[in-house]
Amino acid sequence: MTPQEAAQERVDLTVERTDEDLMLAAGQGDRSAFADLVERRHHAILRFVYRFLPRVDRDAAEDLAQDVFLSAWKSAPSYRPQALVMTWLLRIARNTCLNYQRARRLRRTESLDDGRPEDPPAGQVQRTPLEAADAAATRSERIRAALACLPHQQRAAVVLKYFHDLSYAEIADVLETSVSGVESVLFRARRSLRTLLEDVPLDS
Repeated sequence: MTPQEAAQERVDLTVERTDEDLMLAAGQGDRSAFADLVERRHHAILRFVYRFLPRVDRDAAEDLAQDVFLSAWKSAPSYRPQALVMTWLLRIARNTCLNYQRARRLRRTESLDDGRPEDPPAGQVQRTPLEAADAAATRSERIRAALACLPHQQRAAVVLKYFHDLSYAEIADVLETSVSGVESVLFRARRSLRTLLEDVPLDS
């Protein structure tokens, strides 16, 4: 290796690879590149899952985040750089969360078919997520509880806009809808949240 080549290699090592570079390398089977991407974007995906599924705990959210990256690894060969990696990952995360919700609803239906009661024991008052969070009197819990009251499309749009700071176009990409559709969804979501969270800002 010539001195010039060695110098260029040192420069290349100091240049941080983009998400797209890492994803394209992962599509070629580069596990190290994918591990770097996971390390870089794990927190963002975990945060999305935790906000989108307000009734899951941290451990369940962590498991789902791992499922997101497992799906991303399996789909890596089909990734095309026309899509931002982050919006691509968030779309996978949204679909993973929706599948999780469907599975839970199916389990609840099966439990009712088996005759297992879903109502609380006699004398026990069942509170809504918002009422339970109000009792805890923490802003974060109140926001999560309010999000639980929204339809999933509105909830996803709010999380992507206010907690991930995505543009309307990026949100439309994640939700697989139009920009005007995102505007409409966010309008309805904000109207609902104003009622639920009159004194709590969304940017907590």
